[in-house]
Amino acid sequence: MSLTRPIALNRETSHLYSGIVKAAHEVSLGFKTAGQIARIHVSEGDYVQQGQLLAELDDADYQLAVDALQIQYDQLKDEVERTKQLFNQKSVSANDFEKASAGLRQLGVQLQANRNKLDYTKLYAPTNGYIQTVNFSPAEMVDAGTALFTLLDVSRLEVEVSIPANEYLRRDQFTGFTCRAAGLKNGVQLRLGSITPKADGNQLYHLTLAFAGQPDRRLTAGMNVEVGITVADT
Repeated sequence: MSLTRPIALNRETSHLYSGIVKAAHEVSLGFKTAGQIARIHVSEGDYVQQGQLLAELDDADYQLAVDALQIQYDQLKDEVERTKQLFNQKSVSANDFEKASAGLRQLGVQLQANRNKLDYTKLYAPTNGYIQTVNFSPAEMVDAGTALFTLLDVSRLEVEVSIPANEYLRRDQFTGFTCRAAGLKNGVQLRLGSITPKADGNQLYHLTLAFAGQPDRRLTAGMNVEVGITVADT
């Protein structure tokens, strides 16, 4: 914590503290289906963009299942088309035609389910962020839902700052929050997220501040910033 001399602002005082930018949300990422990891395309610390391919499972068995069902579906589709023609010619009953059509619809559902499983062998980034941890290696087996990566979601950044007890006691008089960082010309507006009601071992209280708008793209998790807390004078 670094406290500088208060700045008077028309019956308000601004106190400056050291803060740090943090990701407000961590995302555990895993495949929606089980299998053997074929490829991992990222490493810890990498920045990834939404939609970027992160890892792949061995999809050979899933592809075979889709191909087999596709053949069955195409064959049954031809049979249903012939049955439809016979039905229009009144050569088969409506019940027979409906049974054939229902069988085709059911097979279509199975085919789509297997296509989904094939798609699930690829894992994509759901948002922009940094890969914090990689928990497996290629050739290892993973179950559906097992966390392969931990992603720091940089679309939701926040600032953490610690304040002394005398400042905490004036928390009801806080009127505004800003942060500045090296390389940024103007301060960025913040809003209060939360304050811990208990001091730590150094008798400091921790504030979490959210960005009032979209944060500057140059602000990243782990960056040190200067936080200004404006307090109304009484």
